[in-house]
Amino acid sequence: MLVACGGGSKASAPAPTGTAAATAQATPTADPLGAPAPDGQRAYDIVRKLAVEIGPRAAGTPAEAAARDAIEALLAGYGYDVTVQEFAFDASAFLPARVDAGGDALPAIALQGSPAGAATGRVVSAGLGRPGDYPAGGIAGGIALVERGEIAFAEKARNALAAGAAGVIVYNNAAGRVLGDLQGPSTIPVVSISQADGEALLARVTAGPVEATISVSPPKGTAYNVIAKPKGVARCTTITGGHYDSVAVTGGADDNAAGSASVIETARVAAALRLPGANCFVLFSAEEFGLFGSKAFVQAMSADDVTALRVMINLDVVGVAQPLELIGSADMVDTARVVAQKLGLTATPAELAKGSGSDHLSFQDAGVPVVMLYRSDPLIHTPADAIDRIEATSLRETVAVAIGTLQALNAGG
Repeated sequence: MLVACGGGSKASAPAPTGTAAATAQATPTADPLGAPAPDGQRAYDIVRKLAVEIGPRAAGTPAEAAARDAIEALLAGYGYDVTVQEFAFDASAFLPARVDAGGDALPAIALQGSPAGAATGRVVSAGLGRPGDYPAGGIAGGIALVERGEIAFAEKARNALAAGAAGVIVYNNAAGRVLGDLQGPSTIPVVSISQADGEALLARVTAGPVEATISVSPPKGTAYNVIAKPKGVARCTTITGGHYDSVAVTGGADDNAAGSASVIETARVAAALRLPGANCFVLFSAEEFGLFGSKAFVQAMSADDVTALRVMINLDVVGVAQPLELIGSADMVDTARVVAQKLGLTATPAELAKGSGSDHLSFQDAGVPVVMLYRSDPLIHTPADAIDRIEATSLRETVAVAIGTLQALNAGG
């Protein structure tokens, strides 16, 4: 983000007496903060970094760590004091896994109910995983390679176990990866891989013997929140945040690279405006496993920290071309609605769908006023949640409402 251009000077003869020598002029160093106005393209470029260059960012994986480092660098470049908060979380919702086959490491996802651990054996193609798809004598400690479809994941796992399998690899029958549920505990590891990886592995198995190892991570993971405070600030009066992790089957462009990018762009604009107040910015992880990052952050706050906090603004799923919805405390929803109205935007009060959640709830449960900015998107948590659906205009509008809400609170004393 920072480009420095220095002017050089060439050797020359001494200037004639009475004539001033020319002074070399250095090209000004670019300001990393840029203009003090929301920039949708800047935010879009951050979405691309997270969702495309890094890709799926399941908490506890190397991709989450790469996203953490990129976010930390951006916020530090805007002049904030940035710290990283480490926390443990329950990863059993979808355990990261991988398949090592013939020197290739294939990313995988453990199906819910799969145990952690590893299994090694010869890969045996077993069609759709029906009983008749296995050799008559079983596979005696082999790894069953089966395609998704026709029968449930649980039935595929039971049939593989009955055939003597040490583990099961299910490959998708459509593009991308898939989450699955065994509807109960399994005694052998069962993982899913993408259609492309599955078909490539099937071709190798057809050509000759292939040995593979399935590795499923333990159900306890470690993840990281990224916290940015203006220099000299010890206690925040506002927090604007959102989660940067995604589910394992998608790069999570809208959920929630879009929200993360909007938080980072709001932080940039706040710094460029020299916005007064202790306005802090936090990118949470492990939201998709159950709001673990925001819960860890709130649990680490003192009672005085909680009391001092005037609002938590949560940006989650804000990148598609849909109207803004406002969810949270009535007074904060109204403040954000008025800000949007003054900007010529429509932002409608709404409620979270039953059974869903987001990071503002951790703060709301602690008694902090909250408002969540959101846009309806039925394709989150699917491979279709990709960069081509993200609109720079939607990101710019989201940031404008967020920064306007911070300004309104500051103006209110």
